[in-house]
This record gives sequence, C-alpha cells and structure tokens, in this order.
Amino acid sequence: MTQRNKLIVLIAYLLILAISMLTYRANRATKVKRLRADLARITAEQDKSRSAEAEVSSLTRLIPTDADIPASIEALYRSARESGLKQYEVTTEAGKTSGTARPGGTDSTSIAKHRLKVTASGSYRNFAEFIRRVQNFERLNRITDFKLAPAQEQLSGAMTVELYSLPVNKK
Repeated sequence: MTQRNKLIVLIAYLLILAISMLTYRANRATKVKRLRADLARITAEQDKSRSAEAEVSSLTRLIPTDADIPASIEALYRSARESGLKQYEVTTEAGKTSGTARPGGTDSTSIAKHRLKVTASGSYRNFAEFIRRVQNFERLNRITDFKLAPAQEQLSGAMTVELYSLPVNKK
C-alpha cells in the first residue's frame, strides 16, 4: 500500500470516527434532554400529589369521617373551664341530620350534622372567650342558637354547636 492510500484510509477512518462521535453526542444530548423533561414532569406530578395529600389531610381534620362526639364534648368542657365559665353542661341532641356534600350537585355523599347543646353561666368576657376557643377548634363547627340572659349578677347562656362528619361509604 502506498503512502497516499494509507493517508486516504486514515482520513476516511477519522471522518467515520468524527461522524460517529457527532452522532453519538447528538443522540446522547437528545436523550439527556428527554430525561430532564421526564424528571421535571415527574417532579411536578409529585408536587401536585403532595399538595393534594396535604389538602385531603386538612379537609379530613376539618370534617372527619368519624363524628367522635365524646372527644368534642371533652373539648367543649375544657374550653368552658379554661374560659372561666361556671356551671357549664354539654348535652347531645337526639336526631342527627344530613345534607349533601355538594349543594346543587348529584353527589350522594352526605355530611352528618351532630348538635351539642351547651349551657353555662359567667360573665360576658367568659362567654366571648369560650366562643373564641370554640371557633379555633381544628374541626369544622358552627354555633347556632346563641342566647344570653341576666341571672344573679352574671349571665346565663345557652347555645347549640353543630359538628360535621363524613360517613365512610362501605361497599
């Protein structure tokens, strides 16, 4: 083989090597770009999933699946004691009612409403502190029917507190 032929073979080899390296780098860059896009998509999905889990957890605390009336009664007693009310009593009302979870919707999930009647005596400030504490409960509640009347140098009051729970669908 002549020197010229050796040079042509060497140049052809280098060209083939350069082309294959460029092809490899381009292919690798495309794969890296695709993997980064997949990683970004998966990270976004994980963030969305974490956000949804946090929201479900928050909603579960607001409207639990278990009514847990005894714990709610204990919380009301504790709030009454800590706010300085005297002669307080919490009783449950017999019937529980339910409504639809989505007003106007066709959702068959219902929200159970549990009513607790609170009677107590104390000063106006004691009742205001008690209401503030009830409003700060972690679970969703609503004070309905609140009445105060003067009685023996203090106030006598009665109120109804509604608690909500979502029954678990058992299939």
